Amino acid sequence: MRQLPVVAGVPVVAAVLLATAVGCGSNGGGQAGASPPGAVTVTATPTPTVTVTPTPTPTVTVTPQTVTATPNPTVTVTTARGGNPTFTNATAVVTQYYEDITNHDYAAAWALGGKNIGGSDYNGWVKGYATTARIYLGTSSEFGSGQVRAVIYAVQTDGSTKTYEGTYTVSNGVLVAASIQQTG
Repeated sequence: MRQLPVVAGVPVVAAVLLATAVGCGSNGGGQAGASPPGAVTVTATPTPTVTVTPTPTPTVTVTPQTVTATPNPTVTVTTARGGNPTFTNATAVVTQYYEDITNHDYAAAWALGGKNIGGSDYNGWVKGYATTARIYLGTSSEFGSGQVRAVIYAVQTDGSTKTYEGTYTVSNGVLVAASIQQTG
């Protein structure tokens, strides 16, 4: 039996066909003395190469943002029987007192403690604010304290400003004492 030549890169079927064509096997089935058939050309069709390129995954970028909240001061006001507000914060009492005076609501300011720090004569106390056009107030106090430090700028009807400094004492939502001095 004759060995088949190995043709590199040619598929096995093509190699078998090539061997058959060149007369591999016995000589008995063909013509005696016949020359071998002419050269056989075998063309191999290459197997196509498939390249898979994955679809890129989209990139998601998340940029965190910092949000800073600035708390507003809380003033709690509850309305007692009779309609007078009760403040739970000493600074709120002093602020409301001067807001009432600026708004010429002297009765409200008197009820908020003006009667405790302004003397016993309501009408004389009101006359003391006759030339006051507007009041600007700066306050400070320790949290939960009944003591309030204040700077008061009283703008007069003639355009001048009087300045006062001192402390107020607040108890149960009303002014109970004051130590205020004119500084300018």
